Amino acid sequence: MTPKNYSRGFTLVETLVVLFIFSLGIVIIFDMFLAQNRLYRTQTAQLNITSSVRFALDDIDNYGRQAHRTLASYSTYTAGPQTLILEIGSVNSSGRLISGTYDHVVYYLTSGSLTRVVIPDASSTRPSSTRVVAVNVTALTFTYNNADYTSVTQVDTSLTCAESASIQTRTYTGSSKTKLRSY
Repeated sequence: MTPKNYSRGFTLVETLVVLFIFSLGIVIIFDMFLAQNRLYRTQTAQLNITSSVRFALDDIDNYGRQAHRTLASYSTYTAGPQTLILEIGSVNSSGRLISGTYDHVVYYLTSGSLTRVVIPDASSTRPSSTRVVAVNVTALTFTYNNADYTSVTQVDTSLTCAESASIQTRTYTGSSKTKLRSY
């Protein structure tokens, strides 16, 4: 009588080796996923703050180019390194300037947000509004080319925003020079 061969299945050692290789592959794939996710969050944070800074600087430039002059104070606002007060011509319903009347635009920093307030004259059709134009602001500086606010011809703006992404904090600083309309 000949002994029967029962070696048709896998041995315990072979099964453990396959499980180890499979587990190692899963760990490597999971680590690659985590690395790509961190990279995605970091790049998204950088895009967000870059976009926020550029939008805010463009907004300031847009209203600054329309400005007749800057003011030292208006209503409850006082101009300074973190507050800009612009006086811009009021417009009628056809979009034309109304002689001798002015709307006011104020930019100020509060609680890490750069806010724009539009305060129209009673005869103006420009809408009144308050809007946050940048968030996560860590630094804002308005530099005026004249100590007398009514004689300012150019405003230099420097704006820095930061956003946390994973274990990194992404920071972006932008600046612009705005010449007022009258000059």
